[in-house]
Amino acid sequence: MKITQTLYVIAVIGLAGCVAKPPAVPALSANTVSATQSGIIDGTTSLTGLIQQYGVPSRTLWSPQGKQIAVWMQNWAGPQGQQAAQTTQLTALINGDVVEKHWVHRYPVGMQNSFLSSDSKLHLNKIITKGVSTETGVIARLGEPRNYLFDDDGNKIMMYVWHENPLMAQGGATPVRKMNVLLICLDSHNVVKFFNIEQLEGSDGIQSDPGSAFSLDT
Repeated sequence: MKITQTLYVIAVIGLAGCVAKPPAVPALSANTVSATQSGIIDGTTSLTGLIQQYGVPSRTLWSPQGKQIAVWMQNWAGPQGQQAAQTTQLTALINGDVVEKHWVHRYPVGMQNSFLSSDSKLHLNKIITKGVSTETGVIARLGEPRNYLFDDDGNKIMMYVWHENPLMAQGGATPVRKMNVLLICLDSHNVVKFFNIEQLEGSDGIQSDPGSAFSLDT
């Protein structure tokens, strides 16, 4: 079975504090992950409501069936760096204007899954077993994923990202930076259905032309 995810990047947000007084905590960073997660009700909460609360999504993606995948990402380090800077990410699968599925997670700012750079798909087959490995088990072995996405049925896709050293381009052009992406697709019980490693050229964000896509084979 082949599932094709076509990903479009709309924008990437940057957050800056105010010099005169302590910066206000960004809405997405204000609460615990569990509080934010439980405050959004699948099948009830609207995209309009999320935009009113958290602002315009930092990324907008589209599933093969045309459902919107809205992604919010906010960084926060606390007043005068009192705590380690963290990124909070909210991913929501939108059907019409209604949130069909959502997920919230948090990780250190700038986290890269570079420890995976030496792991080939053959090696990962020894760590991840289709139909057996669970989301929590994968996190225990590999750590938190860099991002989460959804398929059309609302199942989570774990996304690990790491970069290779830039290749020197000819003629003084900007060096090309390779980005590796490990996509782990889960079923409705958060058990691994299948996974694949893709290699892209780009920056820290996922960037692809409308004609390009991730192709995942079971």
